[in-house]
Amino acid sequence: VIDAGAIPRLIILSASPNADVADNAVWALGNVLGDSSRLRDRVEEEGGVATLAKLVDRREPGVEKVQRTAVWAIFCYLNPRPSRKLPIKKVLPCLARYIQETPVNEANMESIEYAVQALDRIRQHHLQRTGTDFIATGVVPRLVKLLADSSSSIALQKQALRCLGYVVSGSDDDTDVAVDAGLLPGLLVPLESKNQDLCQLALLNASNVALGSHSQVYALLDSGLLKPVVRVLMDDQESTRCRREACWTISNLAKKVSGDAKVAQAFIEGRCVEALSAALLIPDRQVKGRAVCGITNVLEWKPPQGSEADESPITILRRASGPQNLRAVRDSRDVQDENIKRECQGLLTQYFPDCSRPARV
Repeated sequence: VIDAGAIPRLIILSASPNADVADNAVWALGNVLGDSSRLRDRVEEEGGVATLAKLVDRREPGVEKVQRTAVWAIFCYLNPRPSRKLPIKKVLPCLARYIQETPVNEANMESIEYAVQALDRIRQHHLQRTGTDFIATGVVPRLVKLLADSSSSIALQKQALRCLGYVVSGSDDDTDVAVDAGLLPGLLVPLESKNQDLCQLALLNASNVALGSHSQVYALLDSGLLKPVVRVLMDDQESTRCRREACWTISNLAKKVSGDAKVAQAFIEGRCVEALSAALLIPDRQVKGRAVCGITNVLEWKPPQGSEADESPITILRRASGPQNLRAVRDSRDVQDENIKRECQGLLTQYFPDCSRPARV
């Protein structure tokens, strides 16, 4: 069918004044784009992708159905496993405009989901300067608003969080764009949801910000995120994957404690030391490793004389059964990572020598 010249005819039909004819033509192009890399390249070479981008940008009344199908067709074009690098600049601007300008309602929900998921597929291509181009579209503030929009579906929130996670895993300047758009308070909604995927993705975003500049860490603390992050880590009813991301967030924050009184005060008052101690008992190698790393950073911090800290980190950790939990990890037959066991022994020897001896059998 393609070799017989179907693509040029479908492109012509996609501009038909009859909405049903145009919609079926676009649907056919989308199916061809999703069939194979060879056919996808044929559609692109013959102008099909450029036509779809123009259809997505159409704003006149009566073409909404065709516009939605064109968004889906571009999603099909952006296969996550392409045979070559795709010229994403042809489709990125129209997708961003569609996401920014299309109201969230039941009729548009699926197409907005496809548009945001298409952005995520663009991210997966790892093309040069994709991050810069992505931010330059101005779509980041809209993605943040979708998180808190009660009309947004869970699927849409997940895709928005994945795209925002890509932004905050970049440079400090990239992260500033998301933080300035209100990402951090926006994370409170998915973080408090009962959906594990949303919670995990929200925590992944938070952990990346916690690893950023001091101003970004201050913004995280001011947003009120720390309390729910600690709650997730200390709650045995939460999933291990959510607790793992929560531990990453607190462990990353622990790196900022030394030399920053504001972070140190928030860390202690927020019961982060107790949370790291509790994390040692979570049956997950990554969680244990991050907990040990966070505890190490906290214990290396020496509160300055005259500081507002009522208790030293060592005292807090001891009260939170930290020495016993470190010893439990060190002596556990279920922990196969010898590096973690050695690090636990090192902390016990240096800070809690009274608990460093092997337990009697």
